[in-house]
Amino acid sequence: MITKLDLRNFYIAPDAPWKLRWDGAVLAGAVLATVLAPLNLAFDFSDSVFFLLVDIGITLLFIADIIILFHTAYVDKRRLVTDKKCIRMRYLKGWFWLDLFAAVPFFLFAGPAYLTINRVARFARITRILKLISGARVIGRLKKTKINPNVMRLALMIFWLLLAAHIIATGMILVGGVPADLPDGMRYLQAFYWTVTTLATVGYGDITPDRNNPLQLLFTIITQFIGVGMYGFIIGNISTVIANIDIAKSQYREKMERINTFLKYRNIPHDLTKRINDYYDYLWESRRGYDESSVVDELPFSLKIQVSQELHRDIITKVPLFKGANHSFIRDIILNLRPVVYTPGDYIVRKGELGEEMYFISRGAVDVVSEDESVIYATLQEGAFFGEIALLLSSPRNATIKAREYCDLYSLDKRTFEKILEKYPDFAKEVAKMAEQRRKETEAAAKKKKS
Repeated sequence: MITKLDLRNFYIAPDAPWKLRWDGAVLAGAVLATVLAPLNLAFDFSDSVFFLLVDIGITLLFIADIIILFHTAYVDKRRLVTDKKCIRMRYLKGWFWLDLFAAVPFFLFAGPAYLTINRVARFARITRILKLISGARVIGRLKKTKINPNVMRLALMIFWLLLAAHIIATGMILVGGVPADLPDGMRYLQAFYWTVTTLATVGYGDITPDRNNPLQLLFTIITQFIGVGMYGFIIGNISTVIANIDIAKSQYREKMERINTFLKYRNIPHDLTKRINDYYDYLWESRRGYDESSVVDELPFSLKIQVSQELHRDIITKVPLFKGANHSFIRDIILNLRPVVYTPGDYIVRKGELGEEMYFISRGAVDVVSEDESVIYATLQEGAFFGEIALLLSSPRNATIKAREYCDLYSLDKRTFEKILEKYPDFAKEVAKMAEQRRKETEAAAKKKKS
């Protein structure tokens, strides 16, 4: 995204959407170049028009990337640096030289296979592997996405293993380790097969180096050393990735083991134990075991406000009591909501109790029932609210409300509400009017019932 029209101060924002897509295209070009360079070294594609066009395209892509990077701002200590001199110096001291070697137009040196300059150009193309190293900045940004970091780590490990196997396989072809009279595809497949069996320390022995060829023997020895180290690396990393692929679930299982051990030690009845386990299972399924309030409370105030508004705005705006309230009042209400969970059959409020909280239903359903629970007057679903009279009047509950299923609710207590009203005297007057109106309606209903 170009944020300045003045060409003297022109810079490119590093997080601009088109810049992220461009970096992805450059990374794809680097992967393609890294795959093609060893193949060209093994099979010599100098006469291939397709390879020439691809090589030209990759070169132009890398050259354009260098030009773009000379104008791309960067973030230093959470501050966006747009100074042209600082951008140039940082790039020249960083990835520039790797990018420059990768952008050399090797296609200009193409010619008959017997020319020395052509052979040198084929070997020099291997330097384009360095572009993958500079592509680490793109991979670093991918790790900040919603992709599980352990899944990303596993994918990168598989990619580097396949790339290493590809390069070793082409090396085996180059030293003459597979018959030259086979088609190119079969030669590569046999070389790759030999590489995999060697790196995996399986070593079937059906494809072996010529014992009278020192180059092939030396290449095999080096590959075996690489295979031993790579085998240990793979085992260690895969076990770590599998263990950490879902840290939250591992922590949840550990927590449940502790809880169940305690319940068993204290001889808690089976039915109650099952209810406790069902409750924690519900917390895992609905919240991945996280306590919402503790997570939000750890955020700085500005972020806490934004997250709370995203979570609760729709619920609050449906309540008639808060219609017409200003933004600051709604913000204070939202910040003081507290999440609560009720299991099926739990009493949320009982008729006759003195009300101190009102509730907002985020998930689940509750039944409004008669005092003897023989009649269900209504069922309230997600987005509904109840108990608002508790915020207006210190009067007993006029109904019993039970959780029909697992319910995620948010509560707002009377004391907190009154403290908030002290900051907004104008709205407090409106609330007082509502309370007086509700008191009259309640008294009229009571007289009507007696008569």
